Amino acid sequence: MDSSDLTGLLADYLSALSSGAPEALGLHADFRSTENGALVEIGHGLWRRAPQFGGIQSFADPLTGQVVCMGVVTIEGGQPQPFAQRVRMRGGLILEAEAIISSDAHGHFADATHLLKPDIIYSAVVPADRRVDRDGLRAVADSYWEGLEQSDGLIPRFNYRCDKFDNGAKTTNTLRTLLSPDAKVHSCASALNDTRAARPRARERRFPVLDTELGVAASFVVVDFHPIPNHPRPDAGAMYMMGVFKVVDSEIRIIDEIREMLPLHASSGGWQLEGEDGIG
Repeated sequence: MDSSDLTGLLADYLSALSSGAPEALGLHADFRSTENGALVEIGHGLWRRAPQFGGIQSFADPLTGQVVCMGVVTIEGGQPQPFAQRVRMRGGLILEAEAIISSDAHGHFADATHLLKPDIIYSAVVPADRRVDRDGLRAVADSYWEGLEQSDGLIPRFNYRCDKFDNGAKTTNTLRTLLSPDAKVHSCASALNDTRAARPRARERRFPVLDTELGVAASFVVVDFHPIPNHPRPDAGAMYMMGVFKVVDSEIRIIDEIREMLPLHASSGGWQLEGEDGIG
């Protein structure tokens, strides 16, 4: 199954969710699904809520049999919410489905409307002499989570043009963060440095998609942010997210994070950490 087959299957999966018709899909006997880390039985969760999807941008990896996407979901005629989905295949059937549905759609650190127009930089092919291999893509993405855990923006290598987007909102090199409780303008590196007081721990790191031609690494992670006494934005909990990284010359060119805050120490749903490339 090649990348186009996988992205087509993901489109079929989202279409079936919208119509509430799981019987339209080929589901593996061991099929397992979660939404925001909670186990969801077939026909429940989004299956019953008439979701509509927009701005869907997909990334596939034939070597792992997995495909992910980011965009927005509108549930039961409500407002668009940031959305991420992972689907995994086995033997031509859907084995796993993992969804992140964010309740944080608008604010200083979120803007779901911007996700309706996917950034074409992710679909740009990286010239052969500027690519990294699969191990390199994984290492670059992992260096970002390590930099977050260590609150050290010097651990990842950021391209000088790098920007980060949280739930659609540009959160680096923008005045919107100056107006936020952080009261700072961040670079990609300083945004990591500024997390030290919350003692972040980046765990359950997974890398289901590594696309060397596009220079895209998609990763799932749960990051514990601990309470900060007397902080103007005392949000604490487990930030469950998918990070998408564009990598050129072994540097991070752009980052998108789709995230939802769960209780501190919560799990992404018991998904097993697999082989080096997520191959099970």
